[in-house]
Amino acid sequence: MLSKIATVVKKVALTGTVLGGGACAVIFYNVGTSKWSESHTWSSATRHYLTNKFMVGLGFISFRQLVKQSRNVREVQTNLLLNNIENNKPTEYGRNNGFDQIMSIDDFRRVHPLTRFPHYQPYVDKIKNGDLLVMTSDPPLQLAVTSGTSGQSSLLPTTNHIFTRFFLSGIALLFQRLNETHPEWVTLQRSMKLFYTPRWKYTEHGLRIGPNSSNPDTAQRIYHLYSTPPPAYRILSEPEALYVHLLFGLLDRNLGIIESNFASTVYTGFKTLEDRWEDLVKDIDQGSINPNLNIPMDVRQEIEAGMKPNPLRAEELRNEFLQGFDNIARRIWPELNLILCTTTGTMKMYKKSLMNKYCQDVPTYSPIYGATEGLLGVNLYPNRINPVYCLIPDAQFFEFIRKCDTDLDRPETLLLHQLEKGEAYEVVVTNGSGLYRYRMGDVVQVEEFFNEIPVVRFLHRQGQMLNVHGEKISEEIFYKSLQRAEKEWNVSLRDYTTAENVLSGTGTAPHYLVFLETEDPSSTDLNSGLLDKFLIEDHPVYQSFRVKGSIDEMQVIQVKPGTFQKLRENILATSMASNNQFKVPRVMRKEEHVQFLLSNKI
Repeated sequence: MLSKIATVVKKVALTGTVLGGGACAVIFYNVGTSKWSESHTWSSATRHYLTNKFMVGLGFISFRQLVKQSRNVREVQTNLLLNNIENNKPTEYGRNNGFDQIMSIDDFRRVHPLTRFPHYQPYVDKIKNGDLLVMTSDPPLQLAVTSGTSGQSSLLPTTNHIFTRFFLSGIALLFQRLNETHPEWVTLQRSMKLFYTPRWKYTEHGLRIGPNSSNPDTAQRIYHLYSTPPPAYRILSEPEALYVHLLFGLLDRNLGIIESNFASTVYTGFKTLEDRWEDLVKDIDQGSINPNLNIPMDVRQEIEAGMKPNPLRAEELRNEFLQGFDNIARRIWPELNLILCTTTGTMKMYKKSLMNKYCQDVPTYSPIYGATEGLLGVNLYPNRINPVYCLIPDAQFFEFIRKCDTDLDRPETLLLHQLEKGEAYEVVVTNGSGLYRYRMGDVVQVEEFFNEIPVVRFLHRQGQMLNVHGEKISEEIFYKSLQRAEKEWNVSLRDYTTAENVLSGTGTAPHYLVFLETEDPSSTDLNSGLLDKFLIEDHPVYQSFRVKGSIDEMQVIQVKPGTFQKLRENILATSMASNNQFKVPRVMRKEEHVQFLLSNKI
């Protein structure tokens, strides 16, 4: 009997060995025949291959789940909400807000009011003081800092639910969509990911405070996907970190993707490349890092230990840079597949600048609609020029306020299955981290449906509206008029923002201040009346107030080169926001920022 068992065990072991060996052979064959980054070793390339396969497989499961959910949105949303209410019923927040009375969506909307951040401030203060379970039955992993684009930064509790849902229904799904639409993009080419290590803060009880956006600390397990060596992520100053990102990106002729949270960061990367290419080429030629950079010595030594002189690549790059920077991305990275970053809302102008100059024939993909509150949607269509996002039914419990009702204190809300194509809505979310019926300020428009799920286009943030006399001009409308003026002025804008004149103390009748930084500062003949004329044509209410004299003609103010970069540094130095989440406010709300811009007038 024992001899028969031994024979069976040997056969099973032999079969397993053969199958295992066969699987390894397939893996090594696929790795060996794939397009590699030049910085890869066999070990790192194999890890890259296995990561791709794992993520695509996980994404396939996530996509099937999304398809299933899309056919029964009401049930998915109901279960998500009621499970959330049940789990958090014992908390202080649940007891204070009548969770024991909530048995349905109708009960929830009757019992719980619509909220904004001040509603949660007392509970967040208790979390900071060590009472971690005051809002949720699962302890928060951190207090997430909002970007503060439409006002002051806030601290929102973030539980594991937010990170898990972002990974499974966001990142994994993005891999699946890329693999299905462009399998040639899912290669063993590394990405140059432009992101920065936050300067974390902690409560006195040890809870971390910082952004929950993508950053090096949350990506340690996948460093092998990126061109930047791991020691470089210990560089905490952005200029030095960006320089090193560019240096190792340039070393990799087979770079596959340029990736960042926002198009503005990619644009800043290319501007820095244009300004500092000679230093970068010199470093590549010599196999060292510019000694003038403020990099900790231990980090510098660790990075330089993996470098060696590469005069051939340096000469190739030098020849390309000397020819100018039109379409430079394709010329220095001939195998570049795409640029992966957010290009909607305030990021539109940076995408336009990238496409007009540096990246003329490189596709862009804006993959995810997310916020500090969590994952909201995924762009299922990488081939489309204008991004739209399929809302994710198991990520948030969604409600929506009709655009015409957003000024009401207690507006009627609609559910996910009640939205109509072509209509615009303010987004209201209930998430797994303690926010209920939370008016996050985003306004979206329904473009189509994925079965029952609305597919939306991001329009603007509520707090980013010009409104000196009740006219309510959104960022989207203003930027449309600004683009028309830009064409007539025959200039290329580097950046812009606006303010209401009350913050400057200028003029008597209300009007707008428009601050512009152009690529060519010698182009100073920017006629304010032209932009005013286009806004009158594009916005009937503004037209009415201008005709009646209720609003004066706007004032266009051109600022010195580099002003917006200094503004960015100033805002980051005086707020809790991080480099990875910063977006230039398109409507300034602080007098000191307006005065700074005025002081840099050309």
